[in-house]
Amino acid sequence: MKLVLDTNVFNSKKFCDWLLTSKDVKYLPAFAYMEYLYHNLKKGNTESMVDTFLEQMNISIVPFGKDDAAEAASGFIGNWDFKDNARDYTIGATAIKLNAKLVTNNLEHFKWMENVVTPDEVLKKP
Repeated sequence: MKLVLDTNVFNSKKFCDWLLTSKDVKYLPAFAYMEYLYHNLKKGNTESMVDTFLEQMNISIVPFGKDDAAEAASGFIGNWDFKDNARDYTIGATAIKLNAKLVTNNLEHFKWMENVVTPDEVLKKP
């Protein structure tokens, strides 16, 4: 299974432990990486520490390009305000582009898309 990870999934030690052993293909969108790195830098961690952590879990960082931007812009229409949720739209657009499940603890911000699950739901899969 292909999984695109939202930043907030790293708050769960249980889910991070699962990520370490999972054979699923795991992606972190560039915007989620930016958020995750920012929060870690504020705590005194280094970019190298964050990168090593992600590499141990075999998580690939996915760049954000023109096609992703078009998909995200389409998601904005009729939903939330762009300025408040732009990062979430970019993360969701990456999952759509990769035809992957989006894993997040914030289902409300991704109600505009299909194939969204929580980390707990992933952990319950057979």
